[in-house]
Amino acid sequence: MPLVLDLPRSADVVILGGGFAGIATAWALSQRGVTDVVVVEREADIGRFASGRGAGLGRQLAEDDTLTALTVRGAQVLRTSFPQAWTATGGVLSFDNVDHAQAYSERAARFGVVAEPITREMLLGHWPSLSNVEVAAALHVPSDGVIDIGVLLAAYAKDVQIACSRRVEEIIPLQGGARVITNRGDIVGRFIVDATGAWAGQIVGDPPLASHKRHVYLLAAEATAGSPFVWHLGACELYVRGAGGSVLVSPCDSTLEPAGDAVPDAEGETKLRRAFAGSPLETAPIARAWACQRTFTPTGAMNLGRDATRPWLAHAVGLGGHGATASAAVGETVAAALKSGL
Repeated sequence: MPLVLDLPRSADVVILGGGFAGIATAWALSQRGVTDVVVVEREADIGRFASGRGAGLGRQLAEDDTLTALTVRGAQVLRTSFPQAWTATGGVLSFDNVDHAQAYSERAARFGVVAEPITREMLLGHWPSLSNVEVAAALHVPSDGVIDIGVLLAAYAKDVQIACSRRVEEIIPLQGGARVITNRGDIVGRFIVDATGAWAGQIVGDPPLASHKRHVYLLAAEATAGSPFVWHLGACELYVRGAGGSVLVSPCDSTLEPAGDAVPDAEGETKLRRAFAGSPLETAPIARAWACQRTFTPTGAMNLGRDATRPWLAHAVGLGGHGATASAAVGETVAAALKSGL
């Protein structure tokens, strides 16, 4: 990816944040012929926090129709335009409530996503270690997959100008744009995109979003070859997938904490062991543990597009943990909103 050693004096679009939201927006703008774009990232590399720490589950059926529209479209782009970052594994959504499963089945039908009901026994044929999880219904989604997040970030960033190690200190509105002041130079943009993830709002003067810490673990255990990932949506939410010769899991914990470099803690491991109590995964050695932050707007919906009162500002925030799968659609949505003003 082209790194900007010295910030140019100006650009059509200045994107704050080099995670999935920001880099995918830059990619989507280039697809629309807008190439005078600079991404400003405060870390030494892109995707250092939430974007680089996800589990890479390409789950299309999300909590509501608005979000599902983005994840379905995003997965479609990844399968067709970035096949090097997508592995077709299929996915299983399991439920401890039949009505909840029915709602997801109906959502799948509305979006044309094949979701086949499977029995608990069929699920356990792939993942016998989930025998103690209460499963009242399950849906197999053959078109789901696993995303190599490092490969995808690099692919989005291939032709993007990125200025790393720049901390934004202030934004000064101007006639027809705004000046971004960093610790290593200034740049004027016709449009500024806030894609700062857990830090969203802090620089542009909006209320902060809610950041929730979640743990992910790599366990020294083996998955059945060819098994789809499983995401259990119930009172005890969890997900599990094969990862080479190991098993990647999360107890889907959610602890509200300030934006920052999330680190794993003992409480997370306690939740992990509780989620898999009675199964071989309860005692499997932890090969690696990490934590990330998922960021939510007050309504839970992503905030994508032009600001209502500041013509120079756009938002790409509140991805809520669906950033990798929805990233292409997020970028397309924000880029389309900006294109109308360029």
